Amino acid sequence: MTAPRVVIAAVQSPFLSGGAEKLVEGLHRELSARAFECDVVRLPLFERTGFDVAKSALLWRLGDFGFLGGRDVDALIATRFPSYLARHPRKVVWLVHQYRQAYDQFGTAYSGFTTSEDDTRAREMIRRMDTVGLSEARAVFTISRNVSDRLARYNGVESRALYPPPPLAGRYRCEPPQDYLLWVGRLERWKRPHLAVAALAHAPEVRLRIVGEGPERAALERLARELSVSDRCEMLGTVSDEKMIELFSRARAVAVTAADEDYGYVPLEAFLSGRPVFTVTDAGGPLEFVADGRTGIVTEPDPEALGTALRIAWNRDAALARMGERGKAIASGLGWDEVVERLTGAAGL
Repeated sequence: MTAPRVVIAAVQSPFLSGGAEKLVEGLHRELSARAFECDVVRLPLFERTGFDVAKSALLWRLGDFGFLGGRDVDALIATRFPSYLARHPRKVVWLVHQYRQAYDQFGTAYSGFTTSEDDTRAREMIRRMDTVGLSEARAVFTISRNVSDRLARYNGVESRALYPPPPLAGRYRCEPPQDYLLWVGRLERWKRPHLAVAALAHAPEVRLRIVGEGPERAALERLARELSVSDRCEMLGTVSDEKMIELFSRARAVAVTAADEDYGYVPLEAFLSGRPVFTVTDAGGPLEFVADGRTGIVTEPDPEALGTALRIAWNRDAALARMGERGKAIASGLGWDEVVERLTGAAGL
């Protein structure tokens, strides 16, 4: 019997790699391991102008994804904008996120769209295309309730959260904690690593280790100097998977400071390493797992509030360990079997 052929529709961001890319890699691996013939189709997203973004969506719309490589394709699983514009009679969406600059980030420092006539038209085009492309799907899943809530609010499309496990699940471990707070992610403004750096001024016993690269690195180094915390703030850049696992395993706690994160692997990676998470009230997706006082600490997105919480909790080893253990019980329940079963079942495979 011929194995069902499944295409994963993914968006390629040249020179960048993050959670969305890891999700696609994991889904490809897990489908292939379960006797599906699976491959990934990637197209770039052009972002010079708002109309370039809209035209990127048309690339997906114009293709024939029902017949590739000389044979019929049995199902298509679309991921983030604008891959779900692809046409297929058995299209299922597992939505990472829409083009947030045209939605919830519009009017903030994180969006390149303005109120100009051209940008307004481009935003309207994106919204219309999203509603059409998503409404065509047999089923729409998202990576978190936070993404589902946005989708219902802006497009009136109902969906169900289907959580992906962290990319290195099964390899995390817990070692005796050291005296550092760990922050992991791309150094971008909306990830707000500056909150963790500035919090050091209010938590004199805490050392911070930051993993990641990005356009905010120089600004973070400058902030650390200005606050006289450079000796307690270590910028590690990009590290190997094994080094990442080690850093999680020995951290006293993990900080998550992004604004309205879609999902975020970092809290789950912390939990699988037995570590509590310090996060903020507007973190978005991480708040679906981090409960204040149970699996971590939730503060206002303010350096003093975060620093004060760190200072108070830092030497309470037993309390931190209990929060990490509760988090581990939650994160350990996530796996690929349910993800694959629901996506392929919705496609009728």
